[in-house]
Amino acid sequence: MSVVGVDAGGTLTKIVYKENGRLHFKTFSSEQQENVLQWLTLLAKHHKLYITGGKAEKWGETFPQAHIVGEFIAVCSGAKLLLKEEKSDLKQFILINIGTGTSIFKVDENGCERLLGSGLGGGTFMGLGGLLTGESDYYELVRLSKEGKRELVDLSVRDVYEAMNSPVPEHLTASNFAKGDSSSKKEDKLRALTNMIAETIILLASQASQAHKLEHFVFIGSTLKSNPALKEDLTQFQELLSYTPIFPEKGAYAGSLGAFEIGREAEHSQNRQ
Repeated sequence: MSVVGVDAGGTLTKIVYKENGRLHFKTFSSEQQENVLQWLTLLAKHHKLYITGGKAEKWGETFPQAHIVGEFIAVCSGAKLLLKEEKSDLKQFILINIGTGTSIFKVDENGCERLLGSGLGGGTFMGLGGLLTGESDYYELVRLSKEGKRELVDLSVRDVYEAMNSPVPEHLTASNFAKGDSSSKKEDKLRALTNMIAETIILLASQASQAHKLEHFVFIGSTLKSNPALKEDLTQFQELLSYTPIFPEKGAYAGSLGAFEIGREAEHSQNRQ
């Protein structure tokens, strides 16, 4: 029997399944939950569901035959598979999952260990972004952020030291949103928000990398989907903190892909018995 991997997150639902010999990747917003449940009800007649994510237990009530997969296990399994699919032989790295919030893991030959996390993530971008701009559509928020200039809202090191030589690179942030006011444009406020999220994530990941002597940062999670501004801001500290950023193409689906792979292996093992 075929398998469907579901990542039931707080904001988005990501689904991976195989049809006609190839994998299919689907994303639905929480507003589409009823439609997703109806579709999966039909799909579950011929497939076994393996569900992970923050709402997995809740979804398990609707699909009592479904298998619940631990979120951290699914995310790590999916990330490894994504790297393998992209022909990467990387075995040791810091894994950064930017979903509604952010979790940071150490991955090596011994397995996967969650090290720390932050409440800053996609939920922050949507919630605070909406409060700052009045916009609620994810893709519109991303578009506006891409066009913004955070230097018009953030106080930079350059602003503080002016003509003096600064002890750190001048483009770095001295204070987030310190120059913002009621006249600040939506685009600029959103880019400042994107940068604040990215800065916090990188500083946390850097602490983890220094403690475990790992320099490769693998970024996954739905907040990176079609979000070039966030990716750009996540790479801005490479010279200062010495890390190598990696963005798997299907990184938003790491959790659902991991659930799919774990389910596929479980079904294969069961069929062999």
